[in-house]
Amino acid sequence: MSSVAIIRSLVERRIPGALTVYERQTPEVFQTGIIAVDSEAGGIPKGALTQLCAPAGVTSGRTTLLLSLLGQITGKEQFCALVDASDSFDPESADAIGVCLSRLLWVRCAERGMKAVEQAFKAADILIQNGGFGVIAIDLGNVDEKLIRKIPLTTWFRFARVMEALPTALVIMLPYSAAQSCAALTLNMGASVEWTGTGAASHTQLVSGVNFNMEIGRTRTKKPVQSARNNFTVRPQWA
Repeated sequence: MSSVAIIRSLVERRIPGALTVYERQTPEVFQTGIIAVDSEAGGIPKGALTQLCAPAGVTSGRTTLLLSLLGQITGKEQFCALVDASDSFDPESADAIGVCLSRLLWVRCAERGMKAVEQAFKAADILIQNGGFGVIAIDLGNVDEKLIRKIPLTTWFRFARVMEALPTALVIMLPYSAAQSCAALTLNMGASVEWTGTGAASHTQLVSGVNFNMEIGRTRTKKPVQSARNNFTVRPQWA
Protein backbone atom coordinates (compact mmCIF):
# COMPACT_ATOMS: atom_id res chain seq x y z
CA MET A 1 0.00 0.00 0.00
CA SER A 2 1.35 3.43 -0.94
CA SER A 3 2.10 6.09 1.66
CA VAL A 4 -0.78 8.26 0.32
CA ALA A 5 -3.23 5.38 0.74
CA ILE A 6 -1.95 4.74 4.27
CA ILE A 7 -2.37 8.40 5.24
CA ARG A 8 -5.86 8.46 3.70
CA SER A 9 -6.82 5.32 5.60
CA LEU A 10 -5.59 6.77 8.91
CA VAL A 11 -7.42 10.06 8.39
CA GLU A 12 -10.71 8.44 7.40
CA ARG A 13 -10.46 6.02 10.32
CA ARG A 14 -10.34 8.94 12.74
CA ILE A 15 -12.67 11.28 10.79
CA PRO A 16 -15.11 9.30 8.62
CA GLY A 17 -15.90 11.10 5.36
CA ALA A 18 -13.23 13.76 5.86
CA LEU A 19 -11.70 13.14 2.44
CA THR A 20 -14.93 12.43 0.58
CA VAL A 21 -15.49 14.74 -2.38
CA TYR A 22 -18.99 16.22 -2.44
CA GLU A 23 -20.33 17.61 -5.71
CA ARG A 24 -22.67 20.58 -5.59
CA GLN A 25 -25.97 19.71 -7.23
CA THR A 26 -27.05 21.92 -10.14
CA PRO A 27 -29.99 23.96 -8.80
CA GLU A 28 -33.43 24.15 -10.36
CA VAL A 29 -34.00 27.37 -12.25
CA PHE A 30 -36.66 29.85 -13.28
CA GLN A 31 -36.73 30.84 -16.95
CA THR A 32 -36.64 34.58 -17.61
CA GLY A 33 -38.34 34.51 -21.00
CA ILE A 34 -35.23 36.06 -22.60
CA ILE A 35 -33.56 33.41 -24.76
CA ALA A 36 -30.03 34.79 -24.51
CA VAL A 37 -30.17 34.75 -20.70
CA ASP A 38 -31.86 31.35 -20.39
CA SER A 39 -29.54 29.64 -22.88
CA GLU A 40 -26.24 31.16 -21.72
CA ALA A 41 -26.84 31.52 -17.98
CA GLY A 42 -29.19 28.56 -17.70
CA GLY A 43 -31.91 30.61 -15.99
CA ILE A 44 -32.24 32.15 -12.52
CA PRO A 45 -31.41 29.55 -9.84
CA LYS A 46 -33.86 28.66 -7.09
CA GLY A 47 -32.56 28.39 -3.55
CA ALA A 48 -29.79 30.87 -4.29
CA LEU A 49 -28.79 34.50 -4.59
CA THR A 50 -28.49 36.11 -8.04
CA GLN A 51 -26.87 39.49 -8.79
CA LEU A 52 -27.87 41.73 -11.71
CA CYS A 53 -25.08 44.28 -11.89
CA ALA A 54 -24.72 47.58 -13.75
CA PRO A 55 -23.59 51.10 -12.78
CA ALA A 56 -26.33 53.32 -11.33
CA GLY A 57 -28.05 55.69 -13.76
CA VAL A 58 -27.01 53.75 -16.87
CA THR A 59 -29.39 51.96 -19.25
CA SER A 60 -28.33 48.35 -18.87
CA GLY A 61 -31.26 45.96 -19.19
CA ARG A 62 -31.31 45.02 -15.50
CA THR A 63 -34.89 46.20 -15.02
CA THR A 64 -36.06 44.65 -18.29
CA LEU A 65 -34.57 41.31 -17.27
CA LEU A 66 -36.10 41.46 -13.78
CA LEU A 67 -39.55 42.43 -15.07
CA SER A 68 -39.43 39.67 -17.68
CA LEU A 69 -38.61 37.18 -14.92
CA LEU A 70 -41.43 38.48 -12.71
CA GLY A 71 -43.78 38.27 -15.69
CA GLN A 72 -42.86 34.62 -16.24
CA ILE A 73 -43.36 33.69 -12.58
CA THR A 74 -46.55 35.65 -11.87
CA GLY A 75 -47.94 34.40 -15.18
CA LYS A 76 -47.73 30.89 -13.74
CA GLU A 77 -49.85 32.00 -10.76
CA GLN A 78 -46.93 32.22 -8.33
CA PHE A 79 -46.41 35.18 -6.04
CA CYS A 80 -43.33 37.40 -6.16
CA ALA A 81 -42.08 40.27 -4.01
CA LEU A 82 -40.06 43.36 -4.92
CA VAL A 83 -38.27 45.34 -2.21
CA ASP A 84 -37.71 48.80 -3.68
CA ALA A 85 -34.95 50.69 -1.85
CA SER A 86 -35.10 53.83 -4.01
CA ASP A 87 -38.80 53.90 -4.94
CA SER A 88 -38.01 53.45 -8.64
CA PHE A 89 -40.46 50.67 -9.59
CA ASP A 90 -42.92 51.62 -12.36
CA PRO A 91 -46.11 49.50 -12.19
CA GLU A 92 -47.23 50.59 -15.68
CA SER A 93 -44.00 49.37 -17.28
CA ALA A 94 -44.25 46.12 -15.32
CA ASP A 95 -47.84 45.60 -16.44
CA ALA A 96 -46.88 46.31 -20.08
CA ILE A 97 -44.14 43.66 -20.01
CA GLY A 98 -46.54 41.05 -18.60
CA VAL A 99 -46.18 41.16 -14.82
CA CYS A 100 -49.41 40.22 -13.03
CA LEU A 101 -49.50 43.03 -10.47
CA SER A 102 -52.11 41.26 -8.34
CA ARG A 103 -49.48 38.58 -7.61
CA LEU A 104 -46.65 41.02 -6.92
CA LEU A 105 -45.97 42.44 -3.45
CA TRP A 106 -44.27 45.84 -3.79
CA VAL A 107 -42.39 46.91 -0.66
CA ARG A 108 -41.44 50.60 -0.78
CA CYS A 109 -38.72 51.79 1.59
CA ALA A 110 -39.62 55.03 3.35
CA GLU A 111 -36.05 55.88 4.34
CA ARG A 112 -33.18 57.19 2.24
CA GLY A 113 -29.46 56.51 2.10
CA MET A 114 -28.01 53.75 4.27
CA LYS A 115 -31.23 53.51 6.28
CA ALA A 116 -33.08 52.54 3.09
CA VAL A 117 -30.54 49.76 2.46
CA GLU A 118 -30.96 48.47 6.02
CA GLN A 119 -34.74 48.68 5.70
CA ALA A 120 -34.62 46.77 2.41
CA PHE A 121 -32.67 43.90 3.96
CA LYS A 122 -34.97 43.77 6.98
CA ALA A 123 -38.00 43.60 4.69
CA ALA A 124 -36.38 40.87 2.59
CA ASP A 125 -35.55 38.92 5.74
CA ILE A 126 -39.21 38.99 6.81
CA LEU A 127 -40.38 37.90 3.34
CA ILE A 128 -37.91 35.01 3.27
CA GLN A 129 -38.95 33.83 6.73
CA ASN A 130 -42.65 33.91 5.82
CA GLY A 131 -42.14 32.09 2.51
CA GLY A 132 -44.66 31.59 -0.27
CA PHE A 133 -42.81 33.57 -2.96
CA GLY A 134 -41.28 32.24 -6.17
CA VAL A 135 -38.96 35.24 -6.51
CA ILE A 136 -37.94 37.85 -3.96
CA ALA A 137 -36.15 40.79 -5.60
CA ILE A 138 -34.25 43.61 -3.90
CA ASP A 139 -33.66 46.71 -6.01
CA LEU A 140 -30.46 48.42 -4.85
CA GLY A 141 -29.53 49.41 -8.40
CA ASN A 142 -29.84 53.16 -7.84
CA VAL A 143 -28.21 53.18 -4.40
CA ASP A 144 -24.85 54.96 -4.17
CA GLU A 145 -22.01 52.48 -4.60
CA LYS A 146 -20.33 53.86 -1.46
CA LEU A 147 -23.32 52.72 0.59
CA ILE A 148 -23.36 49.27 -1.03
CA ARG A 149 -19.72 48.83 -0.04
CA LYS A 150 -20.72 49.28 3.60
CA ILE A 151 -22.80 46.10 3.51
CA PRO A 152 -20.69 43.48 5.33
CA LEU A 153 -19.85 40.25 3.52
CA THR A 154 -21.44 38.36 6.42
CA THR A 155 -24.83 39.76 5.35
CA TRP A 156 -24.48 38.35 1.86
CA PHE A 157 -23.26 35.03 3.25
CA ARG A 158 -26.20 34.77 5.66
CA PHE A 159 -28.78 35.42 2.94
CA ALA A 160 -27.08 32.93 0.59
CA ARG A 161 -27.13 30.22 3.28
CA VAL A 162 -30.77 30.85 4.23
CA MET A 163 -31.86 30.63 0.58
CA GLU A 164 -30.30 27.17 0.11
CA ALA A 165 -33.20 25.50 1.92
CA LEU A 166 -35.93 27.34 -0.02
CA PRO A 167 -37.55 26.90 -3.46
CA THR A 168 -37.26 30.67 -3.93
CA ALA A 169 -34.89 32.77 -6.04
CA LEU A 170 -33.39 35.86 -4.39
CA VAL A 171 -32.53 38.39 -7.10
CA ILE A 172 -30.67 41.59 -6.21
CA MET A 173 -30.03 44.52 -8.54
CA LEU A 174 -26.71 46.20 -7.71
CA PRO A 175 -24.31 48.77 -9.15
CA TYR A 176 -21.47 46.21 -8.91
CA SER A 177 -20.84 42.63 -7.80
CA ALA A 178 -21.02 43.16 -4.03
CA ALA A 179 -22.04 39.64 -2.96
CA GLN A 180 -19.00 38.13 -4.69
CA SER A 181 -18.79 34.34 -4.19
CA CYS A 182 -22.00 34.30 -2.12
CA ALA A 183 -23.94 34.64 -5.39
CA ALA A 184 -24.83 31.55 -7.39
CA LEU A 185 -25.22 33.71 -10.51
CA THR A 186 -23.79 37.12 -11.39
CA LEU A 187 -24.81 38.91 -14.58
CA ASN A 188 -23.00 42.10 -15.56
CA MET A 189 -25.31 44.16 -17.79
CA GLY A 190 -24.85 46.95 -20.33
CA ALA A 191 -26.77 48.44 -23.26
CA SER A 192 -26.61 50.60 -26.38
CA VAL A 193 -29.49 52.33 -28.19
CA GLU A 194 -30.35 52.05 -31.90
CA TRP A 195 -32.01 55.10 -33.57
CA THR A 196 -34.03 55.52 -36.76
CA GLY A 197 -34.42 58.67 -38.83
CA THR A 198 -31.95 60.74 -40.79
CA GLY A 199 -32.78 64.18 -39.48
CA ALA A 200 -30.10 66.16 -37.70
CA ALA A 201 -32.49 67.20 -34.96
CA SER A 202 -32.78 64.65 -32.16
CA HIS A 203 -36.58 65.06 -31.98
CA THR A 204 -36.94 63.66 -35.52
CA GLN A 205 -35.35 60.35 -34.52
CA LEU A 206 -36.98 57.37 -32.81
CA VAL A 207 -35.55 54.52 -30.80
CA SER A 208 -35.63 51.43 -33.03
CA GLY A 209 -34.14 49.03 -30.51
CA VAL A 210 -32.01 48.61 -27.42
CA ASN A 211 -29.12 46.15 -27.51
CA PHE A 212 -28.48 44.65 -24.10
CA ASN A 213 -25.05 43.14 -23.45
CA MET A 214 -24.66 40.44 -20.83
CA GLU A 215 -21.52 38.99 -19.29
CA ILE A 216 -21.73 36.03 -16.92
CA GLY A 217 -19.36 36.80 -14.06
CA ARG A 218 -20.25 33.71 -12.05
CA THR A 219 -22.74 30.85 -12.25
CA ARG A 220 -23.45 27.46 -10.72
CA THR A 221 -26.28 26.73 -13.13
CA LYS A 222 -24.34 25.80 -16.25
CA LYS A 223 -20.82 24.86 -17.44
CA PRO A 224 -18.58 26.25 -18.87
CA VAL A 225 -19.29 29.52 -17.15
CA GLN A 226 -16.61 32.15 -16.90
CA SER A 227 -16.58 35.28 -19.07
CA ALA A 228 -19.45 34.11 -21.29
CA ARG A 229 -20.92 36.99 -23.28
CA ASN A 230 -24.16 37.39 -25.16
CA ASN A 231 -26.62 40.07 -26.17
CA PHE A 232 -30.31 40.49 -26.84
CA THR A 233 -32.33 43.27 -28.43
CA VAL A 234 -35.61 44.77 -27.27
CA ARG A 235 -37.58 46.74 -29.88
CA PRO A 236 -40.54 49.07 -29.28
CA GLN A 237 -43.87 48.20 -30.85
CA TRP A 238 -43.57 50.94 -33.51
CA ALA A 239 -40.17 49.70 -34.76
